[in-house]
Amino acid sequence: MSVDLLKEIIADFHSRGVSPEIVQRELSVPLNGKKITTVIGPRRSGKTFYLYSLINQLEKEVSRERIIYINFEDERLDLKERDFQSILDAYQQLYPDNQLQDVYFFFDEIQNIPKWEIFVRRLEETLSKKIFITGSSSKLLSKEIATSLRGRTLSFEMLPLSFKEYLNFQGLESKSVVSGKQKNRTSVALDRFLKVGGYPEVVDESDEGLLTKTLQSYVDVMLYRDIVERHQIRNVYIIRDLLKRLISNTAQVFSVHKYYRDLQSRDVKVSKDLLYTFLDHFIDAYLAIPLMKYDPSAIKREQALKKIYINDTGLVSANSFSLSEDKGRLLETLIFLELFKKGKEVYYFSTSGVECDFLIQNRGKISDAIQVCYRLTQENRKRETNGLLAAMETFDLKEGFIVTHSQSETLEVKGFKINVVTAWKWILEP
Repeated sequence: MSVDLLKEIIADFHSRGVSPEIVQRELSVPLNGKKITTVIGPRRSGKTFYLYSLINQLEKEVSRERIIYINFEDERLDLKERDFQSILDAYQQLYPDNQLQDVYFFFDEIQNIPKWEIFVRRLEETLSKKIFITGSSSKLLSKEIATSLRGRTLSFEMLPLSFKEYLNFQGLESKSVVSGKQKNRTSVALDRFLKVGGYPEVVDESDEGLLTKTLQSYVDVMLYRDIVERHQIRNVYIIRDLLKRLISNTAQVFSVHKYYRDLQSRDVKVSKDLLYTFLDHFIDAYLAIPLMKYDPSAIKREQALKKIYINDTGLVSANSFSLSEDKGRLLETLIFLELFKKGKEVYYFSTSGVECDFLIQNRGKISDAIQVCYRLTQENRKRETNGLLAAMETFDLKEGFIVTHSQSETLEVKGFKINVVTAWKWILEP
């Protein structure tokens, strides 16, 4: 790898700087921590711009020349393991008077280079602890951190925008929604968010056709770059078919065995073990997020079927025509993602033919039970309340929640209090 090219890339970054027009995210990462900082999440979720925002903050304290930013997806780069030292050599040739101990390192999508963690460990041990890295693979990063960087890192997850962040992007109030006009605007924004999702690049897109194509392209890039290319998969037909099935089954229990039987009925030859591996790849790339069934036994939790949620409602709407109007499944996906982004320990509950969508565990104890229903009707009220009541009785909870699109009331059933709340209010109010 040419040192001159690396010098050019470093110098280009210093000359152009960082865009000042960056909307802040809720994630809070320390700038002067004593450990390597990693930010992981799906492609296009805003990790690069989050690094930019950190650099903007940093430039209030240090000169731009004391910052190295390398995007490892830059098409000009063809780095190998041996080329990492060239980055340091290029910087020292550009700024011979600067000490590497005083430099901040920002490495974007670093997992693209084999054995990156060995270089980062050496950098942290010998030169600087001011290291920030991003990656779009949960398992790849966690595995390497566990083996080579154990105890040296602080890891943070970044998914597409939460609803609160979406409102901030739109310049709408998210802290104190009290007037009738504010409530109407927030409700309309929720409907739009449900359809568009939270990928930052598309939240302001008014051209519906371009919006759909962009979100479809995200899925294609994640499929081919993060899964097919990264894992050298040859059977593209099956992995594409599995992706379609996952998207169309968001917010539902997914059985690899049933899917395997379906493929057999279509005379598609594949091993069940390979399907489990493919599913693991989608989870690894943050395209699909699993939710475990609650059980006191950790072994039984792992063995039980999991519900699968796609990482963004916009991706679901753009890639599944049949689900684009299934507002109940989209709302459940949105509520799950809000809980996930807040770092809650979440499970689903199922027993004796009834189900509660979400249980929240806090310090080893179930503290909340939440049911999601787009609209409570005479036809579904008994089913929704029975599932919630079963969870409340099992875990001795005095009250529970049914999150709806626009209904709000308080129910007293069998001595239990059920709060029916609108989705936007439940999301925004602590």
